[in-house]
Amino acid sequence: MKKDLWLRLRAYHFAGLVPPNLWDHVSEVFGSEDASTRAFANKIARKHRWNGRFALRAINEYRKFVFLGVSGDSIVTPSKVIDIVWHEHLLFTRPYREFCRDVLGRDFDHHPELIPSDEQTGMYALQFDATLDRYASEFHVTPPEDIWGTPKFTRTSTVTRREVPVTPGGGADLPLYAQFDGRGDHPSHHDMPEFHVDASGGGFSGGGGGSDWGGGHDADSSSDSGASSNDGGSGCSSGCGGGGD
Repeated sequence: MKKDLWLRLRAYHFAGLVPPNLWDHVSEVFGSEDASTRAFANKIARKHRWNGRFALRAINEYRKFVFLGVSGDSIVTPSKVIDIVWHEHLLFTRPYREFCRDVLGRDFDHHPELIPSDEQTGMYALQFDATLDRYASEFHVTPPEDIWGTPKFTRTSTVTRREVPVTPGGGADLPLYAQFDGRGDHPSHHDMPEFHVDASGGGFSGGGGGSDWGGGHDADSSSDSGASSNDGGSGCSSGCGGGGD
């Protein structure tokens, strides 16, 4: 079920990325609350010259991208920012395999473009638009422009205000946000930050809003946005498909 998948993604904190012998050090540097996610965000921020809060928000949006890729039959395509986070996660090969097995219950493979072509780039553009529409439908909010605004296959910002669909009448195919109705053991979507615009950096992962991680670990604390358009470490050529069959 979509709800169960999202709860597993929501509870995933990248703990497998931290070697056992480094746990004490990571907890000391990043604090006891979700230190592993903060450490991962810090790695991305330093490598790509991002602000620490922005990196945490990008990781939260990456969770949403993965949900879209696994919960439906259509192939998803990431934005440039989401693709960078995905690449950085993939670099931890064993923890990523465990993530796919234990959290997703299936493989979520990366399918980069091999040879640039207008036909393939056009296909990715259509997939990207469809991904944004599904995002608006499932989470009942427009994808944030600073994270989803630039596709991997072009430098032109294409995100516009998505029309948030009206909730359908019922059934198992309800959008994700509508499945959190406050009944049973789960909260209402009204109380869950992932179903609202979030620019604070805190998000829903427990990472908190602060980017002061001590010892000069934050790459740029001057603003809550990506600090650079640096593409270092991103191995796709002009476009990336997503998971899917």
